[in-house]
Parts: sequence; structure tokens; C-alpha cells
Amino acid sequence: MFIRIQNEHHPYFPEVWNLLQSAFHTGERRDLETLKRTLADEQMQLLVWEENHEFLGMAVCWDFKTFHFLEYLAVHANARGKGTGTTIMQQLLTDQPLLLEVQPPTDAINESRIRFYERLGLCLNDYSYYQPPYQKRGETFPLRIMSSPQLLTSEQFENYTTIVKQEVYEKWYL
Repeated sequence: MFIRIQNEHHPYFPEVWNLLQSAFHTGERRDLETLKRTLADEQMQLLVWEENHEFLGMAVCWDFKTFHFLEYLAVHANARGKGTGTTIMQQLLTDQPLLLEVQPPTDAINESRIRFYERLGLCLNDYSYYQPPYQKRGETFPLRIMSSPQLLTSEQFENYTTIVKQEVYEKWYL
């Protein structure tokens, strides 16, 4: 079951932060203070997946009315390989289009992640995309966009990624 974390004082917040640090390197995640600030944004949903009062994983999903953007998905080490990631994703897939960023399919690990999402019905779009930096002068990363329930048209891709760039990244620069 999902629990929405709306402030840094929630008992699961330290576990969320620890999981983010272990699952994503510094350039691929927000710093702690910015993450705390984003919790006030109604579009951003920090969701913890728990079963029997045990923290199993988390997702950060942005609701932009016409589509959702999955910024993070991470499963606790103790819950990996048990279908937790699949269960979380199935809960996130709704009637609204869902977008997420993935590393290009350049090695076995990245290919495996892409296949995981494809099994859930997401499609790997073939448009050039660079993840904007999390800090004003940070690095961009060449990534790919996956979408559900279908591939995006070039117009959709441009519209959606412009919103993501502005609302998920640039809005939070200091």
C-alpha cells in the first residue's frame, strides 16, 4: 500500500533519503534540502510502498494533469527480486500517460531495466533526450524516455519533456 509523505518529519523520510542515496548517484538525484522543499509542491507525490508496516520501496511521481512523470523508483535491498518493483509500477500505471527516464540500452543492466518496464507495457521512445541537471550549473545526462501506454508523437514528446524540464528540474534551482 502507498503512503504519501508530505513532510520531512514523517517516520519513513530518513529511510527514503537513505534509499535514494544508495540507488542514485549525486548527479541523478536532488540534494536533501531541495527534496524537502519539493514536498510542498502538490504536483509532486513522494510515495512509500509498505506492507505490514515495513518500508519496501518508494516512488516520486509528478502529476501534471495530462500525464504523470515518474522521477524515482527504488526498492529496498531486502525487497528486491520479490515482485515489489512490479507491484509498485502496476499501482502507478493509470489511464493517464506515464513517462520515465532510463539509461540508454548500452549494457546488460540498462537493457534489463528497459525490459522490466517493457513487460509492464511501457515503450522506449527514440527521441534525443538529456536529463536536465538538478543544480543550476550541473551536468546533463543522455537518457531515454519511456512512456505508457504507447509511444509518444514528436509533439507529445516535446510538450511533455518541456513541462518536466521546467517543473521537475528548473523550478527548484537555487
